[in-house]
Amino acid sequence: MFAHKNRGFSLLELMMVVAVAAVLINVALPSLTILAYNQERRGALHDLIGVFAFARQHAVMHGEIITVCPLDGNGACGKDWNGEIHAFVDSGNTRKLSANENLLRTISPASNGYFIVRSLHRSYFQFRPTGFIHSDLGNITWCPKSRDASLAGQIIVSRGGRVRVARDTDNDGIPEDARGRPLRC
Repeated sequence: MFAHKNRGFSLLELMMVVAVAAVLINVALPSLTILAYNQERRGALHDLIGVFAFARQHAVMHGEIITVCPLDGNGACGKDWNGEIHAFVDSGNTRKLSANENLLRTISPASNGYFIVRSLHRSYFQFRPTGFIHSDLGNITWCPKSRDASLAGQIIVSRGGRVRVARDTDNDGIPEDARGRPLRC
């Protein structure tokens, strides 16, 4: 007499929906992780490029030596680039922030990764009033905590004081440093 309509899902239909959802999540999750690491890398390198560009510009505009480095407990340039990084006027070329010198800018440590500095002898960078680098040339590499070099990034500081980001020129998925070697973490 009354037509009774079935409402809801059968157990088989529900299991199919759950299976399809699981497959989609397994496909999308690695892409989201890579996207998050790419964003972390871009943010860390962008902050670093910004402080270098600011230091170079300030050196030229004000005719002063500007030092960029992490500071140790005594206010001298240290070697741990995974803490705060500072740019300051270094009129005496001491690579130490003294009471009479200006701290110009500070950037916070990278969050989901770490920096590796490869320089000839030093762990600081200085800009002359001409904008040229006053110290050794060097590279600063950002590596994710996973140490996956395909997710790494690097800035390269030239003799002219310009900073650029390393690119993947051979399309193997890993950026190359200034000498054309794949980045290592």
